[in-house]
Amino acid sequence: MPDRELIHQYLKNLSKYLSRLDKSDAQEVIREIESHILDALEIQENSGRLSDPQEILDGFGEPRELANQYVEHLLKGTPPPIGFKAIQNVKKGATNTLYYSMGFLGFGISVLLITIGLAKLFMPGEIGVWSAAQGNSIMITFSEHVYPDSAELLGYWLSPIAIGLGVGIAQLTKSVLRVLKQSIQ
Repeated sequence: MPDRELIHQYLKNLSKYLSRLDKSDAQEVIREIESHILDALEIQENSGRLSDPQEILDGFGEPRELANQYVEHLLKGTPPPIGFKAIQNVKKGATNTLYYSMGFLGFGISVLLITIGLAKLFMPGEIGVWSAAQGNSIMITFSEHVYPDSAELLGYWLSPIAIGLGVGIAQLTKSVLRVLKQSIQ
């Protein structure tokens, strides 16, 4: 059975079991599941694997069971359906990537700012924030040769500002990573 037909048949069966819901709610559930299926197929293709819609559909479970979970959720307020194996694997991979990327970026910026703040104390003439001639541009430089006719804007204030921002970004990164770590587990 071709891929499109297999997905269409699954969604048609799911729609049949969602008949206890309002038509608009049932259509929204169908759109949501279809979106998840297509996203999972795209991820399979982007990772170099041969797309396998049957594997993804098996991850969602039987249409009747999935529909019952949605009906219970929408009509009785039970927790939403969980455990779509295919989607959970994708979500966990994305969350891991986000976790490590956020840590690298956040702590990297923090270390850079703290380094700038400390370096300004030891090399005040080479590190700073300058306004170029006539105030048309602002430059942050690490150079012995500053542009002619430029004026330093922050002076030694660059040190506490950069160190404070660096520490603040490190704390923010730590808090965000704590939240992301909970979603990984």
